[in-house]
Amino acid sequence: MNGETGVYIRGIEHLSPDERHRLRRAGQICGQVADNVGVEFEAIEEVAACVEYVHGHVQEAELWEKARTELEQRRAT
Repeated sequence: MNGETGVYIRGIEHLSPDERHRLRRAGQICGQVADNVGVEFEAIEEVAACVEYVHGHVQEAELWEKARTELEQRRAT
């Protein structure tokens, strides 16, 4: 649990194979977006959009947009 953002990803041993795939993909996408935006990215739990993607609440295209918006806001603060 990340107290700052209030997001949570269950331990990897409790994730379904599909969630594990999305976890790896979310890490790739959010890492790339963070590099493009110019912010530090250490863990998926730091980006609510990544957690939503891992749990299947958003599709990949939406993850790109939401992650970019979220990380740009972080950079501005």
